[in-house]
Amino acid sequence: MFTGIIETKGKIVKASPINSGIEFQIQTEWDKPDLSVGDSVAINGACMTVTTFQEKGNIFSFYTSYKSLELTNLSKLHVGGSVNLERAMSAGQRFGGHMVQGHVDGVGKIHSRKTIESDSVEEFWVECPESLIRYLVKKGSITVDGVSLTIVEVENRLFQLILIPETLRKTNAMSWEVGKIVNLEVDVLAKYIENFMELRFSK
Repeated sequence: MFTGIIETKGKIVKASPINSGIEFQIQTEWDKPDLSVGDSVAINGACMTVTTFQEKGNIFSFYTSYKSLELTNLSKLHVGGSVNLERAMSAGQRFGGHMVQGHVDGVGKIHSRKTIESDSVEEFWVECPESLIRYLVKKGSITVDGVSLTIVEVENRLFQLILIPETLRKTNAMSWEVGKIVNLEVDVLAKYIENFMELRFSK
């Protein structure tokens, strides 16, 4: 389980095709990483397992299968690229975002971006797959590339986000240009409610 509060960014230093997937190496910016082999880390919001960790250099590896590559934007990662990182939450920590599983529901595309205030507040409109639109509500939560964000407006297949400078600085959102593919995870509570209602009224 994750919260959507990005801890740090990482840089892709190696990408090696292997066993119907890709093994990535990421250099992190954690000051005191406590990663171990087998730990779960959200990479742009997709839950992956640490396969190796080198404390010297803060470098860890993870393997992603062809299926994960197909369903997420991890297939578009390249050496030198930046990713959002969040370790799985631990008991007793502050819960600053919302419940995030690290199970990407689909990918969206940045439709537009513009600065709306002189202090670099950015407005984004994101195109969403038709299958996910029913889970989006004004002032509801959504995870975009692992970042817990609040939906400002929903219009047809587009939803609006407003990002403050702190979010832009701490995440890879600064690189979200028009056409950029981003991972989306809708609020799991919406999916539970939908499933409950379908079961209730199907009887």
